[in-house]
Amino acid sequence: MKKNILPYLTCIIFLFVFSSCRQDGPAPIRNVKAGPKLLRAQAGGSFTNYTYISNRQQRNLGNVYTKQVLVSFANGLSAAQEQAVLAQYGFVKHGAGQVAMSTGLLHRVELTDGLNCNQVEQALQELAGDPNINYAAPYFMDGERLIGVSNQVLVTLEKGDRGELQKLAEQYNAEVLNASVDGKYILKVDKSSEGNALALANFLQGKKGIALAEPDFVLSLNR
Repeated sequence: MKKNILPYLTCIIFLFVFSSCRQDGPAPIRNVKAGPKLLRAQAGGSFTNYTYISNRQQRNLGNVYTKQVLVSFANGLSAAQEQAVLAQYGFVKHGAGQVAMSTGLLHRVELTDGLNCNQVEQALQELAGDPNINYAAPYFMDGERLIGVSNQVLVTLEKGDRGELQKLAEQYNAEVLNASVDGKYILKVDKSSEGNALALANFLQGKKGIALAEPDFVLSLNR
């Protein structure tokens, strides 16, 4: 009798163990081929709230948008090579178009579904660590509009003294470009800088000789 019951007990135990390993609900991140750091970010607690100064008033951007990011590629890559770079990352769905800036082309990159804000921030770090990517930065949602952090900061000087601006740029590892037609200087950042354009603009606030510093945002409709 015991010999007849044993196979049934073994089968029941196997089914119990198997069912206990299943997900009770959808967990999209588990379908994403990503590094362990990105997966660990899933359990991260609160999300970072971002702000910047515009016309001497603090503006709130909120949390990073989880569907798209902006990147710029290293010079000399073909379109096919750029797509091959993105294809290495399981959290990337596909490219979503280009944006022409004074500093060159930025590429909108659509992310896979199911990422949270912390995972997107970790994804940006992984993209910036790629030798074929020069810059990676987030989008933010503003109603029906998306606000992307480009690699440019627009700066107006108090007395036109570029010397102080140059020192600040070198401190931040940013590049000062020629003044635009409206008298604003353009500072360019990349992944070797201390932070993205939003962070640089905040860094410049209140510094000697700086009258105004704002990120040069990329604006687009949410689609």
